[in-house]
Amino acid sequence: MKHKGQIGALVCLAMLALTACSRIQKPEEAGSQPDPEPGADRVELHESEPDAGAAGQDAAVTGQDAGAAGQDAAVTGQDAGVAKQPAEGDVTIRYAKSGMKVSILGDSISTFEGWIPEGNSVFFPHNGAVQDVSQTWWKIVLDELDLTLCTNASSSGSACYGDSVSEDVKVGCSDHRIAQLTGSDGEVPDLIIVYMGTNDLVESVEIGDNDGTRPVEEGMVDRFSDAYCLILDKLKRQYPEAQIYCCTLLPAGDWGTEDQPFVTFVNGLGLTAEDYSKQIETIARGRGIPVIDLYHCGISLENMAQMTSDGVHLTPDGMRCVADEVLRSIVK
Repeated sequence: MKHKGQIGALVCLAMLALTACSRIQKPEEAGSQPDPEPGADRVELHESEPDAGAAGQDAAVTGQDAGAAGQDAAVTGQDAGVAKQPAEGDVTIRYAKSGMKVSILGDSISTFEGWIPEGNSVFFPHNGAVQDVSQTWWKIVLDELDLTLCTNASSSGSACYGDSVSEDVKVGCSDHRIAQLTGSDGEVPDLIIVYMGTNDLVESVEIGDNDGTRPVEEGMVDRFSDAYCLILDKLKRQYPEAQIYCCTLLPAGDWGTEDQPFVTFVNGLGLTAEDYSKQIETIARGRGIPVIDLYHCGISLENMAQMTSDGVHLTPDGMRCVADEVLRSIVK
């Protein structure tokens, strides 16, 4: 009997051992799983891998969607910033200091007899209301900041577009006009102020879509944005150390009525000074060049009779208004 009891006890122990082993071999029967040991995640059940892959694909798709949303947000941000000049963090601006040499590339608004290169066309003082050079916007800026005029390469009737390899003074993007920015004694400017585009507006030159990121070939350039980009390219090549400033256009007026002397000028393409100004801002941002925003300097249809003599050419009051905006922009 004693032996039978021992045998029975051994059988019970064996059964308990078998039961314990079966529980170890079937972890899925347990209500919870212990934390895996380090490295345990490298040994996966194959049944689980397709699910994990699908989850990874879903995550990837979600990531793509998030990325697309981010791109959309970036595009929206770019659109929202169209009318803004580059922030100081995006472009290094060399501000005006006493004694710096300044050159101007402009049209009739910036001319004055005896102060522009021989052969260039003059508007002031024979036309309009400005009778003394001290009343011009650029001379006010020079005098108040103690700057030196390198050269005023402005010419009445000139536009940005045209044959870039010609010597026609009316073509702003020509080598001839760009070379005029060098002083008579060979001095190069420290600052260059570009204030052109009004005649492109008046002559209904197509704006085009060059945003400042595409190169332009020499020859006949018949779109405003291409011509403006070519001007900036040539300025940077010929005067690499100069700080360039781009001016937007002033609001341009057309003759109105006795009650409303001026109305907004709309050219043959249905475009206004604001349209060309926005393109200048876009190009300048693409080239990392600061903008002097003359379109919002304070001249409007409401005061245009005081600020201009004909909706375009400035009076002494208008010149002062422009000079103040230039001063605000080029002095830190």
